[in-house]
Amino acid sequence: MWKKYIKSDFARHFITLFTGSVIAQAIPLAISPILSRMYSPSDFGVWAVFISITSVIGVVATMRYEMAIVLPAEDKDARALVGLCLLATVMVSLISLLGVIILHPFILRYMGDEKLGPFLYLVPLMVFSMGVFQTFNYWSTRRKTFRMNASGRVGQSVVMASVNLGMGAMNAGGSGLVAGSIAGQFISALILGWNFLRHPVRFFSSISKEQMKVNARKYKAFAFVNSPHALFDTFQNSAVVFMLQAFFSSFILGLYSFAFRVLKSPASLIGSSVSQVFYERASRMNSEGINLKPLVWQLQQKLILVTLLPFLVLFLFTPDIFAFIFSEAYRASGEVARILIPLIFLNLMLSPFSSLPVILNRQKEAFVITIADFILKVGSVSAGGITGDYRLSFILMSVSGSILYIFSLFWYYRIAGKPTGNAY
Repeated sequence: MWKKYIKSDFARHFITLFTGSVIAQAIPLAISPILSRMYSPSDFGVWAVFISITSVIGVVATMRYEMAIVLPAEDKDARALVGLCLLATVMVSLISLLGVIILHPFILRYMGDEKLGPFLYLVPLMVFSMGVFQTFNYWSTRRKTFRMNASGRVGQSVVMASVNLGMGAMNAGGSGLVAGSIAGQFISALILGWNFLRHPVRFFSSISKEQMKVNARKYKAFAFVNSPHALFDTFQNSAVVFMLQAFFSSFILGLYSFAFRVLKSPASLIGSSVSQVFYERASRMNSEGINLKPLVWQLQQKLILVTLLPFLVLFLFTPDIFAFIFSEAYRASGEVARILIPLIFLNLMLSPFSSLPVILNRQKEAFVITIADFILKVGSVSAGGITGDYRLSFILMSVSGSILYIFSLFWYYRIAGKPTGNAY
């Protein structure tokens, strides 16, 4: 039974991505005790604000057409979508450059760190890198070259860690964390797009403007439904960052962002790997009219078996673990982490199947859930901000978000039993 499982395409692809993810996530986790002594919680707060800005723009750099790359039956249509994604990425990057030029003094004043001034002009580079990475990440998924996906993740972590450590040794402050993220994202895009960069003329010669127009219309739901959905989804996470900064301080924001950074790393080891392979497999099964419920249920059971005990241990001892590994200055961050553990655990249970609404063309309903999530998070942070109790913000966020995620899990399972054959 086990040998049969190992030999399956799904298992092999998952193991490839999981191995890459383990290495990629192990690197930042391994250096976190060093970084916590090089950078203060306030530095992590500055980094969180920068990442929030680029994430909001970067998530729509391709207008979400990259998610459609795995869906067409013919490669010529997939190539047309790749061309469409790259064109959109260039346009969004140029618009973001214009935005930085106009809004630079306001953003800098809000961040409160003059050292970040030059880095703001690198926002377009970060956005461009994110768009290229997203495009070729899904192209690689379609081609089932999962080793490239894994290599991109490892390369990103190695470069980011190296820059973080190097600039931390020079007492660069929050700028060192920002520079590491930019360099890591650029390298990951370069790795995944390397085959394209070697022969760009050959690649584009196989794409016609007419094909791009046809596929842009065919998959317009990604641009007009999924894109606003993704933008709103990312903005809600960024809104939490901006509101914590406004209600409290960079220090409190740093406690939250550091806790989230440390907890999300191990959670992403499994979640992101399962998600990418699941998307390709579920898309193919849906096109053949196969019920997805058994696949969803089997993966859900395996996720629970693998992750439940570690999360329980973390919940019991997180403050002490943070104080021991990252220094006593981060004990408060461990207390925030403990509050958020139920939310992050349920997010891990949910995230591998977040592509189901895309596959089954149920994106409008998924958007409603995202709006509800936004309202709950904003309400939670506001309640804590008004009372001056940051712990209350995190408690309300964790409880309300957990309830919503449980509802979403049941909804995902229900729609998985209704294959569409071909939703587009």
